[in-house]
Amino acid sequence: MPIEFNELKQLSKEARDASNTLRKELGEMPHKIKGNFIAFFGRQFNPDYKWNCALKPLWSGFYIKYNDLEMMIDPGINILERAERIGVNLALTNTLFISHAHIDHKNDANLVAEMASYRGNSVLRLLMSQNTFNEKAMSSFHSSLNGGKDGNNITLLDGNKEIVLGDGIKLKPIEVIHSIDGSFGFLLDLNGLKIGYTADTGFNETYKTINNKEVSVLDKVVDKKEIEEPGTFNKGLKNVFSNTDILIFNLHDLEFRKYTKHNFYHSTVSNAIEILRDSHIKLCIFEHFNPYGCLGPEYPQKVNEFIKESTGKNTKLVSLDGLVLNLDSI
Repeated sequence: MPIEFNELKQLSKEARDASNTLRKELGEMPHKIKGNFIAFFGRQFNPDYKWNCALKPLWSGFYIKYNDLEMMIDPGINILERAERIGVNLALTNTLFISHAHIDHKNDANLVAEMASYRGNSVLRLLMSQNTFNEKAMSSFHSSLNGGKDGNNITLLDGNKEIVLGDGIKLKPIEVIHSIDGSFGFLLDLNGLKIGYTADTGFNETYKTINNKEVSVLDKVVDKKEIEEPGTFNKGLKNVFSNTDILIFNLHDLEFRKYTKHNFYHSTVSNAIEILRDSHIKLCIFEHFNPYGCLGPEYPQKVNEFIKESTGKNTKLVSLDGLVLNLDSI
């Protein structure tokens, strides 16, 4: 029997109605995690794919739920699957923070906006720098998708301006040193509980040459073979991040790499120790450091233990499966 076009139209309507029903249901579904929390999404990992452990760390992303604040931070790659796995419903997101426009921090920002649109009368507040906006961290369609009545849902980050996100909730953008302009971490005040996020940053103002000359990391490098060791520590960043209760620290390397600008823009273990030692920090969470590299989990776990022993601080490394921190118990 030939297929009638009217039959296809009916099936199309039924499929559309079923999809709309499920989207509405998703927009109203609570998180599987109870109360206020920070959820780190971990990374996708298939042990049967032997090259996976060697892939670059493209798995950024964590979520802060505190009273009415539902904030997604730096949605990297495959964010939906990793959020579902740990129990976060991205459709509830009402604030999206993008530290900078690199793929591992902004890749799934459009997806988060799409998910948020499933909520009735949804508004998604976007926090990013002017440069991150100019770099097309989000499509123009998705950045305006949940703009509310006035359509003004984008707040451009400015290190001199504090942002009010709710009752007793304030976010202060912290400009950091990275390989792309307009990169920001933050200091988040949740009714007196201070949470810091370093984002991707270096922590030295200068580097030393083979002749022991100190040169600003912001100056143009003529010869990379002159880059010998780290120089003066950035006291401004230290003062900000050492005076937090919980610090989320993007850790990249064991030690400073010679002959490359990499650690002008990325942190090391000694940087973490410098920030933590004699600080007010009660808990430090290490993000970005591969929790299961080519040597398995033992090496990254030893790195975390080394920092803990060197500072006497409570530190945790985000595992493959992620990490959930209950804020109500702090």
